[in-house]
Amino acid sequence: MHAEVHVRGPSVGDVQEGLLAALRTFVLRDFYLLNHDLHERTLTHKLAEYLQPLFPDWNVDCEYNRDGHDPKRVRLAARELQNEDEGSNVFPDIIIHRRGTNDHNILVIEAKKSRDRGEGVDELDRQKVEAFIHDLRYQYGALVVFHIADEGTPYHACIHARGEWKQLGA
Repeated sequence: MHAEVHVRGPSVGDVQEGLLAALRTFVLRDFYLLNHDLHERTLTHKLAEYLQPLFPDWNVDCEYNRDGHDPKRVRLAARELQNEDEGSNVFPDIIIHRRGTNDHNILVIEAKKSRDRGEGVDELDRQKVEAFIHDLRYQYGALVVFHIADEGTPYHACIHARGEWKQLGA
């Protein structure tokens, strides 16, 4: 019989530093994508590429929609988005995890694009990340807003850890 060895995940500080480092690398190498309004999936794919070497012992996946062998489902407060009995099928933009188990779900990232600097993360975005943390046992959640064709800060990000949201520096 083979017992699974429990592996401790990265600290909240390591996750914050890793996410910010990946975002900075993204801006340095791929600002063109923001400046030319490419699709959100293109942006998140590139961000995931920069996250992988920072979390080498973990899988970094985009649009990963499996909970073991079943579709990922979470319960959202907004009833119109879900089947009341089963919850909503979800496709998180980026996750850092171990495939095939919910015992090692480290970080879920939801991202969106915005042309309006004042437009930030809305309550539904926060609820969705909190549902991932609660229903699928992610240790941390993050929201990233990419500012399209903007001369100022190209993104803003916040992280959910220990029951609280915290804005991350750019």
